[in-house]
Amino acid sequence: MTVVTLLGGTVWTLPLLIRQRFRAPMRLHLCLSMFLLGMGNVLGQLPGHALLDDLTFTGFTKLTYNVAILAGLCLMIGFLCEHPLQRRSLGSRWEVLLCLCCLTAMTVLTVLLPPHLRDHTLAAPYLDDWRVRAFYDIGGAYLIFGYTKCALFAARYARRGRPLRRISLGAVSAGLLGLSLSCAFRILWVNCRACRDFGHHVTYANVFVFGQVAAIVVCAGLSLPCLASTVQFLRERSCHRARFRGLEELWQRLVDLYPELVLDRSSRYWRPAPLDYSSAVYRRYVECRDGLTRLSPYLHHAAQEVPTAAVGTPVGPDVVRLVDRALRLHGDTDLAGGAASAPSIIVAPGGDRDGDYESDLAGLIELSQGLKELRTGPQTYASHLCPHAVSSCGRHPGGTVSRSSARPGPRPARQPSGVSGRGDGPSGA
Repeated sequence: MTVVTLLGGTVWTLPLLIRQRFRAPMRLHLCLSMFLLGMGNVLGQLPGHALLDDLTFTGFTKLTYNVAILAGLCLMIGFLCEHPLQRRSLGSRWEVLLCLCCLTAMTVLTVLLPPHLRDHTLAAPYLDDWRVRAFYDIGGAYLIFGYTKCALFAARYARRGRPLRRISLGAVSAGLLGLSLSCAFRILWVNCRACRDFGHHVTYANVFVFGQVAAIVVCAGLSLPCLASTVQFLRERSCHRARFRGLEELWQRLVDLYPELVLDRSSRYWRPAPLDYSSAVYRRYVECRDGLTRLSPYLHHAAQEVPTAAVGTPVGPDVVRLVDRALRLHGDTDLAGGAASAPSIIVAPGGDRDGDYESDLAGLIELSQGLKELRTGPQTYASHLCPHAVSSCGRHPGGTVSRSSARPGPRPARQPSGVSGRGDGPSGA
C-alpha cells in the first residue's frame, strides 16, 4: 500500500510538472520525494535483491534503499518547510548536511564490513558486530529526526485550511509520529540485548506491525486529497457529459440542415466519447448558436404564424414550437434571399438569469430537451399546439423568443445572449 500510494502520487503530480517544464520547485520537491520514498520501499521489499547484489556488489541493494529513503525524506522536509533546496544554499541547510553525513557514514561502514555481513538484517548473528549496529543506529537517527520534523510541519499546517486538509494533514502527522516511535524502538532493539532475549513481552514483530499501521495512516492521509480531486473530476465530467447530451437534439437537427456547422469534421459521422467534455460542450454550443443564426429567417417566418393571442414574447412551449416550426419550414419555404435582412431572433434564458455563457447554455439545453419531447411525446402536449405547429411539447420552463419586427429589416445590434455567429462565445470563456 505504501508503494502504491507513493508512486501513485508521483504519477499524479508528474503531468502538471511536465506542463510547467519542471519550473515549479515545490511541486518538483514533492514529486521527487514521493518517487524516492516509493522506490526505496520497492527495494526494501524486493524479493530478488540478491540478484542486484550479484550484478554489483554485496550490500548494494540495502545501501541504495537507505540512500533513496533518506534523500526522499530530506526533500520532503524541504517541501513541508516551504523552502526548496537550491544549489547556492545546500551548504547551509542542516537537514542536507545531516543527510550527507549519515549516508557517508553508512557507506563507510558498508565498505568496512566483511562481504558475508554486508547483506545484514536485524537477526542476532548480524547484530553482534558493532559496525552493523552503527549502520542501523545512524540510519535510524536520521529517520527519527526526519519523521518527527515532517510530523511537526504537517501538524502546523493542519491547524488552518479546509476541513479535508485538516483531516488529511492530521492523519499524516499522526502516522509520521508513529513511524518515528517505531524507529526509536528499533534503535533500542539493536543496542539492547535484553530486548532481543527470548520471552520479552514486546517483540520486534509487534513494533513492525505498529510501524505498518503508522505507514497505512500516512498513506490514508496522503490519499484523501487525491480521492477528493478524483471525485470532483468525475462529478464535473458527469455534469459536462449531461450538458453535451442535452444539446444533442437541437445540434443534430441543425447539423442535418447545415452540415458545414460541424467544427470537428471527424465528429460528423463517427463520434467517439470525448475525453474533454468541457471543450466538447463549448464547441457544440458554438455550433448550435451558429445554426440558430442561419435559421433566423425561418424563425422570423414561424413567429409571424403565431396567433394574435400568443403574439408578444413567447415563453415555455411556445419557444420550442417556434424553433420546431422553423426547422420544419427549412426546405418547404424558400427564404434564402432574406437571410441577410431578416431580423434577429433571440433565444434567451427565461427567469431571472443573466445573459452569460452558463445561462445561455442552460437555455439551449432546455430548448433541445423541449424539441426532444415534441418528437417523442406528442400525445402529452397536443392541447397546447398552435394551428401551424406540426408537433407538440410538454411543460418547458426554458428560454424565450423575441421577435424584432413583423417585417424583414436591418439586423439589430447584437445582444449579450443573442444568436452569435460561428466561433462567437461569452467573453472570457
